[in-house]
Amino acid sequence: MMPAAGSGPPDEAARARAAARRQAPMLSGALPMLGGMAIVLVLMGAVLVLDYTFDQDPHRILKVAIGVASLGTILLVPKFGLLLLPVVAPFLPWMPPTPVPGLNTLNILLFAIFGSYALGKIMQRQPLIPANHLGMTLGLLMLVCAVSVVRGAAFPTGYGFDAGLGATNVFRAATTFATYFIVLSMANGQGDRKRVWWAIMVGLAVESLVTIAYGRNGRGGRSIGSIGQSNDLGAFLALFAVPALAGVFGVKHWFGRLVLLGIFVVACIGVMMSLSRGSMVALLAGTFLVAWLSSRWAFGLLIVGMLFSPLWAPDYVKDRVAASSRTVEGSDEVAVDMAAEARLQTWTSIMQVVREHPIEGVGFTGLAYVLPEIGEGLGLEDVKESAHNTWLRMLSETGLIGISLFALLMWQCWGLGYKAMKRARGAFDRAIGVGLCGATLTLAINCAFGDRFFNVVIASGYWMLCALAEDALSESGEKA
Repeated sequence: MMPAAGSGPPDEAARARAAARRQAPMLSGALPMLGGMAIVLVLMGAVLVLDYTFDQDPHRILKVAIGVASLGTILLVPKFGLLLLPVVAPFLPWMPPTPVPGLNTLNILLFAIFGSYALGKIMQRQPLIPANHLGMTLGLLMLVCAVSVVRGAAFPTGYGFDAGLGATNVFRAATTFATYFIVLSMANGQGDRKRVWWAIMVGLAVESLVTIAYGRNGRGGRSIGSIGQSNDLGAFLALFAVPALAGVFGVKHWFGRLVLLGIFVVACIGVMMSLSRGSMVALLAGTFLVAWLSSRWAFGLLIVGMLFSPLWAPDYVKDRVAASSRTVEGSDEVAVDMAAEARLQTWTSIMQVVREHPIEGVGFTGLAYVLPEIGEGLGLEDVKESAHNTWLRMLSETGLIGISLFALLMWQCWGLGYKAMKRARGAFDRAIGVGLCGATLTLAINCAFGDRFFNVVIASGYWMLCALAEDALSESGEKA
């Protein structure tokens, strides 16, 4: 007797699928419990091994326990890691180095956050990265940097070229930009945008408070915070102080506005304590822009406050500004200070490099091998081994193609912020756009005084801001 139509093996497959659907909720609820049990077992094992086998100090055991617990939580709840990322980024210099070249705590954190999230997306057959405005340019810029490393290794123009170091630095730069794509994929909707925004502000607040608590503990009475370098510290604080001010005009509740205003103030104090002149200029320019775009009253108050700055600015800041120039002994001429003189000599040497290699450059990270030779040829004594200027670095290391892509990317970031500001549906999304415009101007100016663009500690949060503006734009109906 033949089986009825629709019975047999197809029915068995249908029953199996139905049973799987019934068991899925129970399994999804059991996974966090099983994951939590695994984390507890790993923590217990780590404590036992470190305490009884390696006789480690209790504070080290506590650090390991917190690290393992945080990593386990990130794997189970990836969006927790997304919020943790901008908070811990400034403190990466405190983390011990890994034995693997190019791999650091941030790489591990990024892989843990996005790896577990991407796995779920892939299993659900959903797209990972939505359409965006910056991805193509970022990809082309990284491609040019990678090709320039090959060019530098094949035809070194200086005393040598370390291809391994160049490739490692390209990977690190890609890690910095990866935060843009990760947030773009994981933050969807205004709720996520607010949470990530506040996480960035918390990271800024913590670093500012750490800077104030440590005081001016670096060389020359300059604060170094947790970042460990005064100019980098100033660049970080200035970059995110500007969006904090923009948020004051985008948050509805008075308490949130007061908190953001307080974060802005302590960040400004940290910038002054760093005594980074480039960061002070960048902060001032970004603050004026945000005030102009947000409130004419705020812009007027800012002008009044700056007019009275000689009354409230600390003496060490005024001394730092005054030290930018010095009178030449035995004459009436005025010259720049020694640090500025070294940068000017370095930039003079770089222009010689550009004249010799205008199209292709000398290879990403290759400037350090060329500058000493060029400086000797020009008879300059204080030539540094790095450009101390991202614009000149891109021009000299990657040529006209690289600097063109870099300038295009900065312009696109500005355009992204401006579009988000103009097409925002609410005050908060408008503040994201205004903050991104101000941060872009701040970053562009800071890049003229140092290599801030590829620094993961400084710039990773900036690319998160770009992703938030992308999400706000897509929600308003804007197509990339």
